[in-house]
Amino acid sequence: GLWLVMGTTEGSKQHEFWSDIPISMFDGAPYRFNSIMSGRRFQAIISALRLISKEPPAFRDWFHEVRDLFSAFNANMVATFIPSWISTLDESVSVWFNRWTCPGWMFIPRKPHPFGNKYHTLCDGVWGVLYHLEIMEGKDRPAQLGRPKFEEHGKTVGLVMRCCASLFATGKCVIMDSGFCVLDALTRLKSYGVFALIMIKKKRSWPKGIPGNDVVEHMKDTPVGTQRA
Repeated sequence: GLWLVMGTTEGSKQHEFWSDIPISMFDGAPYRFNSIMSGRRFQAIISALRLISKEPPAFRDWFHEVRDLFSAFNANMVATFIPSWISTLDESVSVWFNRWTCPGWMFIPRKPHPFGNKYHTLCDGVWGVLYHLEIMEGKDRPAQLGRPKFEEHGKTVGLVMRCCASLFATGKCVIMDSGFCVLDALTRLKSYGVFALIMIKKKRSWPKGIPGNDVVEHMKDTPVGTQRA
């Protein structure tokens, strides 16, 4: 609990939360925990804190210690949270600068913080609640674990289907950016009772199966804001 409170602030060193110096709005931590728990006891607890009770597998799995944490979070949100009619699927980056101390480390130039772990997150568009996350393991995913669920249809299709699985058969809508624009993913979502709204961008060519040139021709003489269905 104390660690979560500390996580709501930034710029403070851990020992400053147990400082004897009076709280100042210009320096040090904004809270003092001395009346709740001693600093030594806090250090003793976090030195023994583990996120998993399973033994490591025989092969190297860089994400072994956090897999159960991610699974438990997603399962808990399915059990306790009912999303509204619209959600957004997007990418988020957890900042980390040293690639040698961060499994799954990536460099994503277009992001405000381009270094660290990339997560795909599903958030409620009305309440602003993040209720599903999946870390992108990249080349650090062990081959012994096999392909993730739904990935026999392709990586993007599998990703979209896994993230939206809690919405199956609800008739709700998911908004996604152009990075998820794979026609097979959208049609499979619809077959599972989920509707998608997605941005379509042309790079060298239009995404496979998207008649982009026909859409542009059809809309070229219409005023801004015109919609067609």
